[in-house]
Amino acid sequence: MKKLLLFALCAFMFAACEPVENPTTPQGKLTLTSKAVMNFETVGGTGEITFDFVADETREGAPVTVTCTEDWITDIKVGERNVTFNVASNDGNERSATIKLSAGQDNNAHVMVMQAGAPTFDVNFTATHLSGTYWGKFPSTKGFNYLVILGDMPAEHYLSKLAGATEYRFNIYSNVASSFNTTHRVPVGTYTLDHQSTGNPGTIDASRDQSFLFAANDADIPYSAATMVVTEDSITVEITFMNGDTHRVEYHGSTVYEDYIENTFADVYPVSQYTEDITFDIKNGRINLYYRGDHLGTGCDVWLCEMIQETNPYNGVYMLFDLIIPKGLGGTDNTDSIVGEYKFHDENTTSYEYTIPVGRLRDDSLQMHAWYLYCIQSQIDMSQAAPMTSGSVIVTKNAIQDYTFVIDSTDDNGNRIYGTFQGTLLNLYDQFNE
Repeated sequence: MKKLLLFALCAFMFAACEPVENPTTPQGKLTLTSKAVMNFETVGGTGEITFDFVADETREGAPVTVTCTEDWITDIKVGERNVTFNVASNDGNERSATIKLSAGQDNNAHVMVMQAGAPTFDVNFTATHLSGTYWGKFPSTKGFNYLVILGDMPAEHYLSKLAGATEYRFNIYSNVASSFNTTHRVPVGTYTLDHQSTGNPGTIDASRDQSFLFAANDADIPYSAATMVVTEDSITVEITFMNGDTHRVEYHGSTVYEDYIENTFADVYPVSQYTEDITFDIKNGRINLYYRGDHLGTGCDVWLCEMIQETNPYNGVYMLFDLIIPKGLGGTDNTDSIVGEYKFHDENTTSYEYTIPVGRLRDDSLQMHAWYLYCIQSQIDMSQAAPMTSGSVIVTKNAIQDYTFVIDSTDDNGNRIYGTFQGTLLNLYDQFNE
């Protein structure tokens, strides 16, 4: 009996030493294949954790579960070998959270999520008015120029403001044109302060008279650094001043100019002081040509054509035209590309080829596009100035660098401007490749 009892006891002890498999406990190893610490900026974003789970030969593996107690970690989804999640934006202090991956008892992995806190500013300013003007493109710049004014009162003018108003002003450059739009929108994008004033797209001109805080006490305070972010329905700017102060400016609403200082080109009617038709017949005049590439953002090239009856000094009839020609046809090696028949236009069109924008006077009184003028001792006599607003211009070639312009147009008073100008090319400028 003792032998039998000993045998039974030994058999029980042998069985107890065998590993007992818990069907709820996976056999294998959970290993992270991505970083154990993940960093996010204040804006938040999406994250991904990757892992491997190697099971033993007797089972296929166990599902991985994920837990996180912080409510700013959302949309946690578990895949076969990854976990995705979203991190909410943070308008408070720096924060952290732990995401725990578990594949059973004592088979865990932990990922730390770190998120930067929102920066603090000396001044937080919410603008109630978006104002400004569209300047177009200058020969010395590669971007199209917009003045943006964010203030707490309607803007008065680009050179002044209402008493007691606070205005943050920004002279920005974009690769988006608005030359012939009936409404004008601040182009979507990110713009940074440019102390070199290059006029490149995506920049803010840092010149003191171009971008500055126009304070309530009328002081104009330049920026040391600034970043502007424009969306379809908001503008935010973070600014640093020379003394180290920081301001955050916000505007919420449509980024179409709501308080537009002036139209794109000031429609001052009537600019023309004429009360009757204007006729001319100029022979042996002089022509200056300025090649400007896609100066108006139309997908076509532009020649600025300047014609003067007499030079040294300028005297007599003086005319300006922006001649829009097919892309790639123009250039300083092909002045004959100005030859053609042109029509005036004042709006977006399906084809700008061989057109001339109507004459306008810009906000700062600069003559644009198509003008009949008269010079006395190189000074324009504005009593003899008229924008051309409709009609046609036909350019033909007579000889090498000699052309004739046949003009049949009207001014903004309805007077007819017509005649012939024959002249020889005096100067040729490449303002596109400078």
